[in-house]
Amino acid sequence: MNKIGLIGALLGFAAGMAAVIVVNPVTGLLIVAVSLAITIFCFWFFFGRELRRSRILKSGEQAEATILEVRSTGVTINEVYPQIELLLEVRSVGREPYRVKTRCLIDQVDIPTFQPGNTIAVTIDRKDRKKVAVAMSGVRS
Repeated sequence: MNKIGLIGALLGFAAGMAAVIVVNPVTGLLIVAVSLAITIFCFWFFFGRELRRSRILKSGEQAEATILEVRSTGVTINEVYPQIELLLEVRSVGREPYRVKTRCLIDQVDIPTFQPGNTIAVTIDRKDRKKVAVAMSGVRS
């Protein structure tokens, strides 16, 4: 259902930009360029972290991590999903443990799970070991 809304929004945006270009080509192209730049920036700003997280979860290396510290970032989405910053000690097979900071959105009901000392499942980016994604289904205390 979300894809239908996104496709509709993109089609509406394209139709609007086409109309602007038809009415005044020079000004229209400038407006289109600025609008595209703003749209791309907003998409990257709001969805870039989640796209990177999805990529890491799909192609990364499975590991486990112990939560050393938890800090609220002050960001909450839809008044239900607080964003937290975690300091983790990551352990993967055949490698020395190391520390890394990461941020993730959690459901409020999962707050007790994300406490220092608990062990969680993470996925490590194969290109940059300092980038990890929390595997929400793999949380255990």
